[in-house]
Parts: sequence; structure tokens; C-alpha cells
Amino acid sequence: MKCMRIASAMLLLATTLLSGCWDQKSIQDLRYLSAIGIDYVNNEYVLYAQSTDLSTVAKQESSTTLQAPPATISIGKGKTLQSAFDNLQKNAQVPVFLGFVSSLVFHERLLQKGVTTSHDIMNRYGLIRYTKWVFGTREPIDKVLSAHSLVGFSPLDSLLHQPRDVYEQRSFIEPIQFFRFISNYWEPSNTVLLPNITLYERSWKENNRYISRLSIDGIHAIHRGNWQRYFPNRDLMGIRWMNSDTKFAGLIVRQNNIPKATMRIEHVKLDITPITTGDHPRYQVNVRLKGFVREMMSTVTPAFVRKNSEEQVAEQIRGTFLKGVKAGVDLYSLEESLFKKDYQAWRKYEIRKRNKLTPDSLTQIQVHMYLSDSGKMKMDSVKYPDPLGPNE
Repeated sequence: MKCMRIASAMLLLATTLLSGCWDQKSIQDLRYLSAIGIDYVNNEYVLYAQSTDLSTVAKQESSTTLQAPPATISIGKGKTLQSAFDNLQKNAQVPVFLGFVSSLVFHERLLQKGVTTSHDIMNRYGLIRYTKWVFGTREPIDKVLSAHSLVGFSPLDSLLHQPRDVYEQRSFIEPIQFFRFISNYWEPSNTVLLPNITLYERSWKENNRYISRLSIDGIHAIHRGNWQRYFPNRDLMGIRWMNSDTKFAGLIVRQNNIPKATMRIEHVKLDITPITTGDHPRYQVNVRLKGFVREMMSTVTPAFVRKNSEEQVAEQIRGTFLKGVKAGVDLYSLEESLFKKDYQAWRKYEIRKRNKLTPDSLTQIQVHMYLSDSGKMKMDSVKYPDPLGPNE
């Protein structure tokens, strides 16, 4: 009996040495950040943080009146990003948790200054993940981070937090995640195309009033750490056909500038061949597309649809290329193909400062369109049948 008492006393004494969960926080006692925005104004960093109420993230089964869930925006300023974050935390009523940040927004002013310093703090802090989406913007960041979700949906169901689903339905400017952004940023031959997110207030209505929605209206080109310029969507029509990740892109088939049919492109296969026999590198592009007819306005032959589509794609590729050359920007990262396929040639041109593109750098564009089908209807379905039937 005495031994049992001694053993029990020693066991109780040992429990005092265990730390247990004395520092555990309940989930309702933390403030979860979902997006971060960074600006640079008057020689100061301005940090914006979006936080959401966890009760609005999950679907509710109650029959309460549906309304757009709010988002809280906090702001901090400082000479460094860390001091701006310290300033943001100064008035926080509960601890802030950064492990759920899924979006990062850079203002154009910060891009022009350089984002290398923001890379440093983002990479050093362990809780901020590499999978978050990255955007640029020319709008006030607090307005971009304000609630733009649909009524009845979680505030995280938006273009800011889940852009990939929208891109797969309409492929134009591909969203980019932080790990890929960093990888391309540090590649000397690569031009980062950072999507520009903006506010659009003339396409959605609620209770007969226009409401703001997020939209991607262009890109910011960044090369070797330097912001080069902003390009709007109208200058980027060819970028879809130079991206192997294009999932679902549209193309209007025209005759004498009159729409005849609508195509949907599902698959893009791209091959870029560098030519290193001259004083400057040149490139040949071979694009293979797979598409189908989505809409017919008048009867046209499959051969016409295929030929017209190939001509338009080649024209759009060259048009976007020339827009970039005029601005001194390699929008297609053609230099990357030379860097990967013939590094010694790239190094030779780089030493002699002759890697810059000219209008003649893109020597050839070959486009091959494979027309898979015309959907559930025939190509001539828009033609009204003869009431007398076919001629016998």
C-alpha cells in the first residue's frame, strides 16, 4: 500500500512538469487575415489586411435574409514593411493569424519602386504560404479588398481568392500563384506577367442598382526585378495562343468583318524555336490548336472556319508581339526559350547586349487549327430547309 502511495505521488509530481496547452487559443479568439495589399505612398509602406468572419465562410442553413457578407480592412503604415505590420497590429483587439492568407495585391506604385523587399518579409515569415494568388492593381487597395462576393456566397468565393475557376471558363490572362511568381521573377530571361485586378461597376445589378465586381483588365510586365509597364487587355489578344495553359478561349470567325461563327479553343500546344545565326536572336513559333464551333450565324464551310481561325490567331500573336516590342517588353518571354535551349548562345548575346527584341525578331508564325466538332448541331443548321424537300 505504501508503494502505491509513493507511485501516485510521483505521478502527480510529474504532471507539474508538463506544459500542456496553457497557451492554446480558441478559434473564435483569433482574427484571420485572408488577403494582404501593399502600397508605397509618400516614402512609406502602406499595408492593408482583409479579414473575414468565419461564420460567413461556411454555408448557413438558416432562413435568414441573404446579404453580401462584409469584409474588414485594417491599415498600417511604416518606413519598412515590418514597421507597417507592427502599426497595423497596434490597434488589433485580438491576435492576428496569417496562416490563411490566400491573396496578395501589389499597387502599381510599389511595383514601380520594386517588390524585392516584400519578397524578403513574405519568404522569412513561415505562416504565409507560397500558394497564395498575386495581383497588381491601379485602384485604391482598400476598395479592392472590400467585399465583392456574391449574395449568399462566402467572401472567399471571389476572383481575388479563387481566380482559377473563372480562368478555366474564360481563358485570357492567367492568374499566377506566389511560388510561380517568385520563380519567374528571379529568372533573368523571363518576363513576369502579373494580372491587374480592378473594379468594374457597370455589369452587375442588385435591387436595380449597379454593384462593383472585381475584374482582370490587363497585366504588369516585370523583367529582372524592374516594372516595365502596364498593358490593357486590348493589347494582349495574342497572349492566349502563346500559353500552353489556355483552357477555354473564344474566337469570332469573320468574313468581310461580319461575324459568321464563334469558336472555342480547348487545347494549345506551343513550340518556340530560337535561331542564333545572326547578330540578334530570332524566333519561329509553331502553334497547334484544338477547337470546336460554339455558334453559327450563317452557313460557312469547315475549311473556311479553319483557315480564318488560323489567320486570326497568327495576326493576334504578331499584333501583341509588336505592342511589346514598341514598349521594349518581351511579352511572350521568347528570350526564355533561348536561355533554356541554348544557354551558351544566350550568354553570348547577353554579353554583347543584343538580346533585345526588334520587329524582325519573330520571323515565322505557323498556326494549325484542328476542328474537332460543331457541337450537337451540324454546320449548316442555320439554313432554313426547303419546304419542298430535297430535289429528286
